[in-house]
Amino acid sequence: MGILNVTPDSFYDQGRYRGVDAARERAAEMVARGASIIDIGGQSYAHWNPRIAAAEERGRVVPAVEAIVDAGVDLALSIDTFKAEVADAALAAGAHLINDCSGLSDPRLAETVARHDAALVVMHLKGELNLRSAESYIYTDALAEIVEFLYERTERAKAAGVAAESIAIDPGLEFGKEPETDLEILDRFGELTALGYPILFASSRKSFIGRLFNRPAKELLVPSLATAGLGITAGARMLRVHDVAETVQLARMYAAVGPRRRRSEAFAPRMPGTPAGAGNPAPPRTV
Repeated sequence: MGILNVTPDSFYDQGRYRGVDAARERAAEMVARGASIIDIGGQSYAHWNPRIAAAEERGRVVPAVEAIVDAGVDLALSIDTFKAEVADAALAAGAHLINDCSGLSDPRLAETVARHDAALVVMHLKGELNLRSAESYIYTDALAEIVEFLYERTERAKAAGVAAESIAIDPGLEFGKEPETDLEILDRFGELTALGYPILFASSRKSFIGRLFNRPAKELLVPSLATAGLGITAGARMLRVHDVAETVQLARMYAAVGPRRRRSEAFAPRMPGTPAGAGNPAPPRTV
């Protein structure tokens, strides 16, 4: 899942993909690099950025969806929003999935998703989006609380008509958590599989990694890939990332190790860049 922020205040993209042309080109670029889903966001959730009205968010997101659909870019479109009004317009324009970082704070959202027969990601959140309250981010048992929250909210989504097979979950790394809790989630990530839903893993260039290494977002590729590897091994089935090509290589390397996959891989006769004739010798014959 490639990240496409169409906001002027993204912590990492800094507004580079605002506008229809830039959004369409970025989506096509990420598909070429291996993305199968694009997550379009029209509202930054960083606590230093203001909450915007639904009409403004809709005006950022819907034209991007329409442009990507009209261009025939072959992928699924996800919308990173918690507002039913924005979700309704984006799904009508051709989006397929709503990625709700608020855990269904808008009581109308699940019904909206169900009406469009769309998919839904339910994320755990402690507190509110665009607000930071570190003193309240205290957990007795972080994973138990996250699992309980996600169970209750996914049941609510199903009661509103969202198909169980159309639901995924996200533990919400960094949302209502301090870095120590984020690291605990990474350590115990596999416990989320008990809920039985596909898990979205979203840690790419997040500030808990930057705070660990005391580095800005632009310098966090390697540790972001390391966390993605932890997610894969613990059972994540979607990776929400800024760096698509690198993460696709990471995921393919993990997949290639499996017995069934490694027997079916097509290997080049030699590594590119090595001298001609330097291919691997034929295996010895058995007498």
